[in-house]
Amino acid sequence: MSLFEDPNVGSPAEVTWSVSDLAEEIGQALRSAFRDEVWVRGEIRDLSRPQSGHVYLTLTDPAAPGAAMGSGASISVMLHSRQKSAVNATLTGAGDTVRMSAGTDVRIRGRLRWYAPRGQLQLQMTAIDPAYTLGQLELARAELLHRLDAEGLLQANGLLPVPLAPLRIGLVTSVGSAAEADFLDELRRSGFAFEVLQADTRVQGMDAPRSIASALRMLGTHRPDVIALVRGGGARTDLAAFDDEAVARAIAAAPVPVFTGIGHETDSSIADDIGHTSAKTPTACAGLLVARVTEVADALTSAWSAIGGQATRTVAHHDQQLDRHASHLQRVGRLALETADQRLAHHRGRVASGSQSHLRAAEITMGTSERRLAHRAPRVITEADRVLRSIEARVRALDPERALARGWSITRTAAGRVVRHPDEVAVGDALVTLLAGGTVRSTVTETSTVLPNG
Repeated sequence: MSLFEDPNVGSPAEVTWSVSDLAEEIGQALRSAFRDEVWVRGEIRDLSRPQSGHVYLTLTDPAAPGAAMGSGASISVMLHSRQKSAVNATLTGAGDTVRMSAGTDVRIRGRLRWYAPRGQLQLQMTAIDPAYTLGQLELARAELLHRLDAEGLLQANGLLPVPLAPLRIGLVTSVGSAAEADFLDELRRSGFAFEVLQADTRVQGMDAPRSIASALRMLGTHRPDVIALVRGGGARTDLAAFDDEAVARAIAAAPVPVFTGIGHETDSSIADDIGHTSAKTPTACAGLLVARVTEVADALTSAWSAIGGQATRTVAHHDQQLDRHASHLQRVGRLALETADQRLAHHRGRVASGSQSHLRAAEITMGTSERRLAHRAPRVITEADRVLRSIEARVRALDPERALARGWSITRTAAGRVVRHPDEVAVGDALVTLLAGGTVRSTVTETSTVLPNG
């Protein structure tokens, strides 16, 4: 019975299929409808290579922007181990530029088969078109470059200044990879004190663009002198992450220059186009940084050498001047010393002669003064004694004790202030009166003022 015949025609009862019969009928219908192999294009997902030698993958329509992953149509694909060598030969003949990997847009040929044990439609792959994949990559790259250029982002990172000696390097690569080892080895062999801030990232596969962009943003917050984005060689499709828009925009937004060293000598990516400086390999990228530091070091060495030479010449010149001045001072000093010796000898003779004369004159003056002093001394002593007695008499006359003995008294307030006028005290004030024989304490009961005569 055919799948497309009406099972009810000529039969009083409805026909019921067994699962095996239905699966076999679907397979025959599929083989009848698709007698030849077909070309199918799509994006590789869920790629696996089990030990059987076969390759299994899912081919899907690329998701539209903003759509969820897996929302488009998909078909299972198997590459039998018998056909795998032919497919690999095709890829190798294309210069190993295309590699079957998740996320790669491919055009493959195969035969549709119904896999009854799983009830699954399957495309048995027999060939691949590398030119299609490369064309899609170039088309997507050209479109992205056009958009970035229209937004003014192609030159954004290239306009950032590179520090004079970039010694603090941010490194974005897969930790443990050959690219990391080559880059770090080149820095170490330079002998300069490079400081490397590393950010481990995926550099291949569907998650690589997001991982790379995140690493670039993270390192940018640490403000290294430059960021180096490096990856070793591989197929053109292996480097697809570096043509991704997320990576390109992360480089354009980086706050420091981004140096790239991606792939082999002939590889080129959008990351190279939008970064500040591109090198052909990770080693060459490190070499560019070493060359910049070497140039500064050489310039400093030359400057120090020039400074040292100038200093040596200056010191030598001043040494010569000092030698000339020392010789001149020695001659002048010797002449001055001889002249001073002569003058000193002359003055010594004059002093010796003059001192004798002065000494004799001083002796005569001293004798005269001694005689005059001996003559005047008694009169001076007598006069001084008379003046002293006169002063003593005046002091005795002014002695308060003598005034008190004659009946005078001295009155003070309780605070010790001498009272000279009745207006200086008031009724009730305490007074202390000093007499020749002692003191009298009293209280003011009345005050009166004596008016002057007339």
